[in-house]
Amino acid sequence: MSKNYEPDKGFLEKLEWQLSSEFRRKNRLTASTAKITVSRRMAAVACMAGAVMMGVTVLKAADYIRDSWRKKIEIARAETDLKLNEVYQKSIQEMEVKAEKRFSSGLIREDEYQMLLLASQRSELDVEKSRLNLEEVKASGQPARNELFAPVVGGRDFVTERLAIEIEGIELDLEQLLVRWDRLKNLTEENLVSENELNAVQAEIAARDVLIDNIQKKLELRKRFVEGEISAQETEIQDRMTAAENNLFIAKSRVDLLNKQLERLKNLENQGMIDPTEVKQVEFALDAAQAELELASLEKEVLEKVK
Repeated sequence: MSKNYEPDKGFLEKLEWQLSSEFRRKNRLTASTAKITVSRRMAAVACMAGAVMMGVTVLKAADYIRDSWRKKIEIARAETDLKLNEVYQKSIQEMEVKAEKRFSSGLIREDEYQMLLLASQRSELDVEKSRLNLEEVKASGQPARNELFAPVVGGRDFVTERLAIEIEGIELDLEQLLVRWDRLKNLTEENLVSENELNAVQAEIAARDVLIDNIQKKLELRKRFVEGEISAQETEIQDRMTAAENNLFIAKSRVDLLNKQLERLKNLENQGMIDPTEVKQVEFALDAAQAELELASLEKEVLEKVK
């Protein structure tokens, strides 16, 4: 045995005295004067066990300290995000009150007031989501997780709650787009704006519809995962597949829209009515959209082979 763990004579005598005292205490009816002896090997084992236990305690304390400072930072970050969203919400609400008075006085259009009202409602959702994130960080000590295969924290499904808020936010975005579409439709009929602007908003509306459908699929996947019906890997693959299909649809819509826009601009360029720079800008945007389309197609193809 290593000399580092060999106890000295004084330690042995004290240990023997303590054991004898404990023995007499438990056997008060028997007046025993027998001395309990402890071998050096047994004492050494006791020393080693104590050292090991002390080491475990120190490691656990170190882990606690490490997790403690990490949790403090994550909580501070989540609290800051909440405060910023609350400040923005307060600012929007003040603008909403002023806009309501101006609308009542006929100083602004109804659609302008509606847009600001919807923006105010969206800020409320942002605050609600930030507060939800803070509650999760406090419960888990880690950043809020949005993966569909993230664990339930303290019996609470934060992922599902966030997805529900996300759907409400997209629905508000959709309402804003519809207000804008109505406005552009009237202007298009009066030949005050190009029909391309109306088509662009129409494409955004269609994209929001796809996003809502995508989140509803996410909610169903999340439910199946929490109930143990599918594994984490299956959940991730199906979620990525849904996202790839969504990106594919959006990219294809954008490519179709830009192709129409580019055709119109080239005709105007040939007539000398616009600068070639405008055509180049749309060509660059079309190249980017086509790259996104190819990426979404590739991702979907790879995931289909994994299924």
